[in-house]
Amino acid sequence: MGLGKTIQVISFLAALHYSEMYKPSIVVCPVTLLRQWKREVMKWYPLLDAEILHDSADCTPMARCSDSDYDSEVSMDDRMERLHTLKSKKRWDDMINRVEKSESGLLLTSYEQLRIHGEKLLDIEWGYAILDEGHRIRNPNADVTLVCKQLQTVHRIIMTGAPIQNKLSELWSLFDFVFPGKLGVLPVFETEFAVPITVGGYANATPLQVSTAYRCAVVLRDLIMPYLLRRMKADVHAQLPKKTEHVLFCSLTHEQRSVYRAFLASSEVEQIFDGSRNSLYGIDVMRKICNHPDLLERDYSYQNVDYGNPERSGKMRVVAQVLKVWKEHGHRVLLFTQTQQMLDILEGFLIKNAYSYRRMDGLTPVKHRMGLMDEFNNSLEIFVFILTTKVGGLGTNLTGADRVILYDPDWNPSTDMQARERAWRIGQKRDVTVYRLITRGTIEEKVYHRQIYKHFLTNKILKNPQQRRFFKAKDMKDLFTLQDEGDENATETSNIFGQLAGELSLNSNNDNDDQASPAHRTNPSEDDLQENTEHSNGSANEATNILKSLFDAQGIHSAINHDAILNAHDNSDKVRMEEQASRVAQRAAEALQESRLLRGRESFSLPTWTGRSGVAGAPSTVHRKFGSAVNVHLLGSSRQEGSSSAGAATGKALSSAELLTRVRARQEIAVCDAFEQELASSSSRENARVPEKAFTRPPNRLTVVQPEVMVRQLCSFMQQKGGEADSASITQHFKDRIQSKDLPLFKNLLKQIATLEKDAGNSRWVLKPDYLEQLI
Repeated sequence: MGLGKTIQVISFLAALHYSEMYKPSIVVCPVTLLRQWKREVMKWYPLLDAEILHDSADCTPMARCSDSDYDSEVSMDDRMERLHTLKSKKRWDDMINRVEKSESGLLLTSYEQLRIHGEKLLDIEWGYAILDEGHRIRNPNADVTLVCKQLQTVHRIIMTGAPIQNKLSELWSLFDFVFPGKLGVLPVFETEFAVPITVGGYANATPLQVSTAYRCAVVLRDLIMPYLLRRMKADVHAQLPKKTEHVLFCSLTHEQRSVYRAFLASSEVEQIFDGSRNSLYGIDVMRKICNHPDLLERDYSYQNVDYGNPERSGKMRVVAQVLKVWKEHGHRVLLFTQTQQMLDILEGFLIKNAYSYRRMDGLTPVKHRMGLMDEFNNSLEIFVFILTTKVGGLGTNLTGADRVILYDPDWNPSTDMQARERAWRIGQKRDVTVYRLITRGTIEEKVYHRQIYKHFLTNKILKNPQQRRFFKAKDMKDLFTLQDEGDENATETSNIFGQLAGELSLNSNNDNDDQASPAHRTNPSEDDLQENTEHSNGSANEATNILKSLFDAQGIHSAINHDAILNAHDNSDKVRMEEQASRVAQRAAEALQESRLLRGRESFSLPTWTGRSGVAGAPSTVHRKFGSAVNVHLLGSSRQEGSSSAGAATGKALSSAELLTRVRARQEIAVCDAFEQELASSSSRENARVPEKAFTRPPNRLTVVQPEVMVRQLCSFMQQKGGEADSASITQHFKDRIQSKDLPLFKNLLKQIATLEKDAGNSRWVLKPDYLEQLI
């Protein structure tokens, strides 16, 4: 999201037009994006005749009402369109005919208009059919999905940042539009893929279910990848500023906790458990309490001057403190919430505090939306833009803001992700900070867990089938619980992900600014090897200070890094690799010590075992051969009684052990190429960087590495340097010998035999006493 999908598609259509291969095409998108599409077409390729087929842009604003608690771009805009379906039927027919006959025609319309005018539009043979925010057809049985799949063209493109939002059947629906039948029929797909993959993703799945899920995910990934062009933020990371995203666990106020407990003990919850009342009703009530308890009495107390008092809501207290600090530092904010009712409370708060703001939700006329967005992006006087998540978070560009608050979580993780991407996208020039507000111990924390589970499910298909499993399958009663009060109690989220991320220790009595990701906290070995030259910049310090102030004011209970949780699998792989490398390095160091002890038992004048010749220090499995003894009178009296003396076994048949040793000795030259890339950063103070081309491994080198050989070479090098060496010299010596895959092993070997000492801004590796003696 925010990586230029619209421009890429326009460029593709322009290339077809320039090559005289273009036929009239249709773009279907959310109503909010229609004017943006036309503006982009006019900007990048005005030779295309883009026409908007849409009539709700001229409608008058509808009165705000409470018919729907949760704002929906889909439902609200569709209702507005239906009111004007027959208003200008002839006008639209003329436009459709004009586009169809034009050699440069491009029809821009909404999903609802496509359904309304389907009788006319489905008879046209389009050059290309493009669905922007194509996850709108994720419901395979919805009317709009069935209409889209009847478009007369084999050239179909879906643009979406979230191909899987809740379940795998959504992926099937999208692919069935692009390539009908590629994934079979839905019942077979669900039986053979969706169910096994979903069941195997739970932490309490059996080994068979986990293995089956992995195999099915690999097969499904291989099926869809040839038709999926996936571009990630990491691919253009150099063009994007830094993004920091924290989950702030807010505490309930005393009034909120009392109301929440009262509802859980009510007969309404009992009716939900026995099936006589819809569970969604109870979930809606709990989410309103978490946002602000006044929402339950909105119909009766809306006119009260104290309605929406921020002191009665834990999350409102946090918002008040954060906005105050951000205003002082000159930041601009996007504030998203799920409901129009909560937006009303936030709007009242902004008015009372004299904050300049703009508002956009499902009731904002379409023709005004683009103007509001342009005004916010271009005017530094507007401090806050408050939006409902499903309207303001869909395809809009709001890079004028560098701070984002997601006031309440959505069951669909892509909804919150879409909202976040409005600010962090190509065109943003400043670092972006995102705060997700979650009321701890409540239904909101369960919603957040569901978001993470769905994210892992998406990655299982589109990224890596071997996703870690954290969540267990639970029943509905688990939603209707409330965690005990008390600051000493950890959140359920931190208990689940504690082994990865823990919680940010930013209490007022803690002077350490600990905002490291799990990879840095659970892998101290990386920091032990590298010289820690990283310093927090002003933006990071500011974020830390804000979080500390919130802890001091008891506004939040704890905080975790959202990206650290989403990247849990990648981090865990790195941790396991480091642990394995550490074990191998330990064994290598022990083997070296044992070898030295064996050699020390023999006479100094005996040749050391080389694998082919010599005898001192040789393994007990190597037999002394007849005729290989040397003159005992030449050995002196220092030889221990009972010790055997043997010279070179030159010309004798080699044993299997000797053959293996010979092979290993020949493979010593195969040790690694990328160590410099890691150590160069640690020696940045010494300005000892080597160009990348300097550590390109020659193609004729072998790739097998023996830890025992590596540790001997490293120890010998350090001894030649007088027992100590800096990172730059180690890098220079081993840069052509260490392969990138063996870098963790090399680093751990170095730590086994040496320690990193720092003084006066310099650092050096010093051999441990056990390894200072000269190897023989």
